[in-house]
This record gives sequence, C-alpha cells and structure tokens, in this order.
Amino acid sequence: MNTWNVLKKEGEDFLKKIITSDETWVHHYDPENKRQSVEYSHKEPLQPKKFKTQTSAGKVMLTDFWNSERVVLADFLEKETTINSQRYSETLTALTH
Repeated sequence: MNTWNVLKKEGEDFLKKIITSDETWVHHYDPENKRQSVEYSHKEPLQPKKFKTQTSAGKVMLTDFWNSERVVLADFLEKETTINSQRYSETLTALTH
C-alpha cells in the first residue's frame, strides 16, 4: 500500500505517526554566583551598552525527535563522545521505548 492510500485510510492518525529529527549544539553557562544569575530590568529605557561576552561553560550535542504533537525524545550526547553507529543505534532504541 502506498503512502497516499495509507493517508486516505488512516487520515490524521497517519500524520501523527511521522517522526522527524534534528541535531544542534547547545551552549550552556553556569553563573559563578547567585548575583550573576539575577536578571535586571529598568523602568526607563537606557542607552544601549556593549556587553562583554563570556565564554560558555561548554556545549553538548542535542539530537531531538518530534511528531506533530510533541517532542518524543531529546537526547544529549555526553562530553568527550562522538556520534557513531553504535551510539546512534542506542538513540534509536531509546526512541522506540
């Protein structure tokens, strides 16, 4: 049975079964103290300032899978590891559970 016939037969339920994925680097930063994590707001607009950029604490690879309704799996790759066939197979196994 081809995809068009399945779509006509199952309708919206068929579309909900489609899962797609993407990979991206996620940067994270851990503030050194509580004061650095506070967000300030002012009642009056201030002159634009150039902010000193801070290096992030690190970055990790995120592989996420979703369908038309929700995120099905968000898988973060551990530091110092790479995606290879075994690791990707483990991710796909986690997706099916």
